[in-house]
Amino acid sequence: MKFPNMRRALTAAAATAAAAVILAGCAASAEPAGSSGGEPKGLKIALSNGFVNGWRLTLIDKFETEADKLKSDGVVSDYSVVNAPGENSATEQASQIRSLMLQNPDVLMVIPASSSALKPVIEEACTAGINVIILDADMDTSCGTVVRNDYGQWGADSIQPALDAIDGKGDIVINRGVVGSQPEEAFHARQMEILKDYPDVKVAAEVNGFCDSATAQKEIVGVLGSLPEIAAVPGCIGGMGVVQAFESAGREAPVVVFDTDGKSLKFWQESGLDNGSFAALTDPGQVVAAVYVALAKERRDDVPNEVVLPLVQVAQADLDYWVDALGTDEYAANAWDEASITAALEAIAAGEPVEAPALKK
Repeated sequence: MKFPNMRRALTAAAATAAAAVILAGCAASAEPAGSSGGEPKGLKIALSNGFVNGWRLTLIDKFETEADKLKSDGVVSDYSVVNAPGENSATEQASQIRSLMLQNPDVLMVIPASSSALKPVIEEACTAGINVIILDADMDTSCGTVVRNDYGQWGADSIQPALDAIDGKGDIVINRGVVGSQPEEAFHARQMEILKDYPDVKVAAEVNGFCDSATAQKEIVGVLGSLPEIAAVPGCIGGMGVVQAFESAGREAPVVVFDTDGKSLKFWQESGLDNGSFAALTDPGQVVAAVYVALAKERRDDVPNEVVLPLVQVAQADLDYWVDALGTDEYAANAWDEASITAALEAIAAGEPVEAPALKK
């Protein structure tokens, strides 16, 4: 899949001194800069992204597509996407954000390279009266609104369908993500909590697949010879590599968790694997949800400080739909829109579960 609208040409030149001059002249405000309490019109939206990978490219494409629609409706006057240079550098992204602030956006959306290191610059933006939305991160900040998926829920979504598929008994291998990271700790802790209720399930091994199919394949190959019959390999995606590892060893493929990209789902479809395997991953469509959360803030609607949304799940019954819908490198995304986000905010206010939008088949 190509992403022809990708905007990567903006330079993240540091503008700390100039930003400080502007900030000194701005009164702190609890309301977004462009907020008038009515329907938003002519907003300028900037998206700062900490690093680029396939999942993020899908997210950016979803953002640009939705922003184009809102621009044609007059809600948005201009928008930009800036990818921080370097290898997920919080310092470089902070400089980038300060440069974006000089362009006076009404809404600043940030996918942070570091939730802790970027906290000061996020609070600078809030102080300048900018409507700040933090994406795909759990940031403890005194301002801004967080829109994210829950890593503990991802842990549950990555193991519960596998346990159901094997009827709650058998040997399994846990495929872990980036061990030591905060998301993986929450992810793994939830898996271990769930397994306490399954005494007939034995964890025969753990591997560090790093949420990567090729790495998962290599790690499984390294331990497979010493393992008994394995019923399932739940965990941080990588299902295509896991299946290939079992097939190369002449062993029957277990229940696995596939990635949600078109290539992985096509592999699943063509393999004919129908044993309860599934796909589960965080949702790049959360960026569209975040846009409508920002618009709700502009209208001065009641918006919580944190909006936690469901992940993407692909079951066997929906596999053909997703294979037809996705390009090779594109990731499945929930189809958030204004109506579904309004419903989500109402559910949060009522203390009820947030439902993902239905597939538009």
